[in-house]
Amino acid sequence: MRLFQRTPWLSQIKQWVLYGFIALIIALSITVLSIITFTSDSSNNNGRRVFESTLWNALQLHVQSYRFLNYLIQLDKTAPSLQGNAFFEYDLLMSRVDLLRRGDVGELIRNFENGRTTRLLNIINGELELLSFQLSKIENGEYDYLPSLIERLHNIDEQINEFVTLVNNGSNQYISSQRQLLQENLDAIQMLAMSLFLCLLCLGFFIIKGISELQRTYLHNKRLTASIKSVHEDKVDILAFIHQEIRSPISAILGSANTLSKRSMPNDTDKLSEHIEESGLQLLHTIEMLSDLALIDAKKLILTPTDGSLHVHIESCFALLNTQMTRKNVQSILYIDPLLPTPLSLDFVRVKEIVVALLQNAVTHTPSGSISLQIRRPASTSAHLSRLADTQQAGMLQIALRDTGLGMSTELQQHLRVNPSMPMQSDGTLPSRVGLHLALCHKLIYLMKGEMHFSCAPQKGCEFWVDIPFSAPQLAPRSDPQTFQCPDKTSALLIETDAQLAKILSLQLATFNINVVLSKEGRLQEYKHCDLVILGNTARFERDDSDALQQWHKRACPVLSYNIEAINHPMSSVIALTFPLTQSQLESILTTLFTAQHPPLEIQNDD
Repeated sequence: MRLFQRTPWLSQIKQWVLYGFIALIIALSITVLSIITFTSDSSNNNGRRVFESTLWNALQLHVQSYRFLNYLIQLDKTAPSLQGNAFFEYDLLMSRVDLLRRGDVGELIRNFENGRTTRLLNIINGELELLSFQLSKIENGEYDYLPSLIERLHNIDEQINEFVTLVNNGSNQYISSQRQLLQENLDAIQMLAMSLFLCLLCLGFFIIKGISELQRTYLHNKRLTASIKSVHEDKVDILAFIHQEIRSPISAILGSANTLSKRSMPNDTDKLSEHIEESGLQLLHTIEMLSDLALIDAKKLILTPTDGSLHVHIESCFALLNTQMTRKNVQSILYIDPLLPTPLSLDFVRVKEIVVALLQNAVTHTPSGSISLQIRRPASTSAHLSRLADTQQAGMLQIALRDTGLGMSTELQQHLRVNPSMPMQSDGTLPSRVGLHLALCHKLIYLMKGEMHFSCAPQKGCEFWVDIPFSAPQLAPRSDPQTFQCPDKTSALLIETDAQLAKILSLQLATFNINVVLSKEGRLQEYKHCDLVILGNTARFERDDSDALQQWHKRACPVLSYNIEAINHPMSSVIALTFPLTQSQLESILTTLFTAQHPPLEIQNDD
């Protein structure tokens, strides 16, 4: 129990205190029972009998003395003999004296008036003893002794009256003292009863406290048992999850090694080597993520901010997943807001892990389509920055990722809405529930004092918003990015049916001072005044579109395209764009194309 749980010596003291209370209760109970026994009804009845006997015998002595005197006065003097009647009356009188001198009555009378009553009783007894000689003469018919006998009885009468008076007074004092003693005993019983009641309350408190502590201990042990069982189940789930995550790259490595052992062709050897390298990097990355998750759960992961540029670190994230996106024909695009300060102070290693996790989740749920990533400032940062304890935070960085895939399941979305920084929800996000990448991403965001929001629609994809605070470098001065700027009034025709790609491409071109004209229908013949054409996804690539591209080329209007049909068309001359489509890629192309300012060209419609 918690009552005996802190230190050994304190537990012993509390145990002895409890034992002392129990011993005190036992002692008080014995005392109360003893007093009750002492002052029981039998004792009271015996005292009352002795008291009443004392008064009764004293009064009988007085009455019997008068009866004996009257008997002597009324004695018939002509009778030859009294036949023992005189001695009978004398014996009755002496019996009253004996009752007053012996037993409990005698013990009681000795305490009256400091022994005066006993002395008077002894005098009366002596005087009456002297009457026996004269009474024997009268019994034999010698009545001459009768007057002197009557006179002596009259002399004793005064002493008998004084004795009875003293007995009455002593009895009254005795009964008063007994009543006072009984009241004191009653008060003592009441005090002891109160003490016993308080001790019983204390004992009841200890019992209730012990029962409640025992109940709490039982519930705590029950929760610990359930927690231990849950930990074992989580271990089983984690081990199964680790086996599932590592099994694929290891199987790929073993399969590639098996193929290499069968003397493959040189071309196949290069592809298998790349496959082995990719699988090995994936396995290494999985092990690193598992290690980071363990460090986060143990609260031993330390963030290490460094100064650097966002472009280099974010673009390298796409390089890690480029093979997977190419295999699934997923188009990716990146936009970094040029208004963000450069350089930034961030833990770029953890930021890369977050971005890679979001990209991996998007690739997983996107069998085909596009993935766009924006790095920008959030719409409102003051509210979030005011909640941060670190006042050195310079601003907020928002990572916005959107895909056009299948969307996440409802169960996965519920697990992702758990905040691991809250104590009641700290164990909500497990890798087995949301996946290794999202679990690490989710915990890293809240470890970096950031926030994550998302929205999903079935068959329409998902969009994530991640806000992370950053600091301004203390040593390195802020440098404005030297972005290439096209001549004023430079316009570009963008042909793209994917709204998200068109939006991000428009933002990228606006960075280079290019006005964008968007064609959602994918027709080239309707637009005339443009300095640049970017041909993207169209519903169809027809002959008219090919002819229009040739006319643009004849008039020295550059055409950029990531449309496979346009790039592979034998009669078109376009500059190929590759995914991921980044600002760095566009900047290098636009710098070459617009080093010298070109006037806008006009293309006449063939029709």
